[in-house]
Order: sequence, then C-alpha cells, then structure tokens
Amino acid sequence: MSLRLKQVLTVTVGVLVAAVMLLLGLWQMSRFQLSMQDVAVERRAMEPVQLTEHVHPDGSIDDIYGRRVLAEGEYLPEHEVVVGSTEARVATAFRLADGRHVAVVRGELDGLTAAPAPPAGVTSIEGIFTASDHDTDRPQGSVRLQQLAQTWPSPLVGGYVTLTDGQSAAQGLAPAEAELPESEGTAMHQGYALQWWVFAFASIAFSIFLARNFRIQEEKRAERIARRREAAARSTEAALHAGD
Repeated sequence: MSLRLKQVLTVTVGVLVAAVMLLLGLWQMSRFQLSMQDVAVERRAMEPVQLTEHVHPDGSIDDIYGRRVLAEGEYLPEHEVVVGSTEARVATAFRLADGRHVAVVRGELDGLTAAPAPPAGVTSIEGIFTASDHDTDRPQGSVRLQQLAQTWPSPLVGGYVTLTDGQSAAQGLAPAEAELPESEGTAMHQGYALQWWVFAFASIAFSIFLARNFRIQEEKRAERIARRREAAARSTEAALHAGD
C-alpha cells in the first residue's frame, strides 16, 4: 500500500469516528433536553404546597423549585420592577404572613405602557416557584434577587413566584412563562456531551499524528535503503580497485 493511500485512509477513518462522536454528543444533549421537559411537566402537575412551610428560618429551601406554591400576604407596590424588553415582566414584592418577602412576577405587560396596580390588602397567590434568574440576554429579562435584595425589604426568599395564567389575567396582565432552573444533573449531562466532543477532536488529532508518522517512517526507510545502496556501491567500488 502506498504512503499516500495509507495517510488518506487513516485520516478518513479518524474523521468518520469523530463524526460519530459528535453525533453522540448531540444525542446526549437532546436526550437531556427532552428529560428536562418531562421533569418540568411532572413538577408543575404536582399538588401545590404552602411556600412558607418549605422556606426555613435559616433561608434554606426544600426541593420545591418548578412546583406550584401557595402563599398569603400582601403586595408592596412601592417595590416593583419591570424586567425585559419585548416580553416585559412585572415583578412586585409580596410580604408573606410570617413577615418574610418574596418576589412575585404578576405577568407580562403585553403592550401596556404601565403595570396595573396589584390587589390591595391581604390576598392569596398561586404560581410556579423558581430560583433567581442568571441569563440576562433574553426578551423577558431576568429577575435577579441579588439586585432586588439591595433595595427591597428583607428577609427576601431565595426564589420567586410566577403567577398562574388566571391570576395574571385577573390583574390585567398577560401570563408570564415560568422556566424551570437547571437541575443538578445538568452539568453531568453537559459533561458527557463535552467528553464525546473531546474524543472527536482527539480522534482527528490522532489520525493526523498517525498519517504524519507514516510519512516519517517512510522517509527513514528510504534513508536506510539509500545508505545501504551507498554502502553497497562503495563495497563494489573497493572490490574493483582491489582487483586492479
């Protein structure tokens, strides 16, 4: 087999193996996204729980993220922000019955120039409880509790509530979409996908290394043959001189 053919076959195999690994990485990520969607649907379908029963005095929170929660208290309209651009959400402070506070996304403006006033007095709310947002580059904006805590009354619960569609509509706002935070398995699944992609890169790099090594070995082989021929020629020449 010629050197060129061996190099072409080696690199081709490396590229094919890399392509398979890239597809496996994409498959890993797609399977994870599907599983996350299933988890979101399941958690939203669970029976609602009382928020105050799952937020402990030390600030720790039980595994209620993504679930429907119930709470009773009153809105503090003087502590309200609008986040986002084309899908602007209205977040208002809500004082719970036990004196703590939680941010409540009452809904989206959906074309309104100003947010309608929240209900006055003691009221009950129901919605999806999620963790503080981190992604700032999205149309619906980010409810960043670390920033709100600087100006809103404390203590502030480490999560916020997005009202149900019905409660948002009752307050004159469009429903806002609540997104589940990433689960503990997110980094693990992303790590698996990254491993496949690293293997794909390594496969291509190794095939190039082998192809280059074939050329080096062929050059060394050619040098050995040339030296042998040169030595044989010198021996023949010496024998001829000796015969003279």
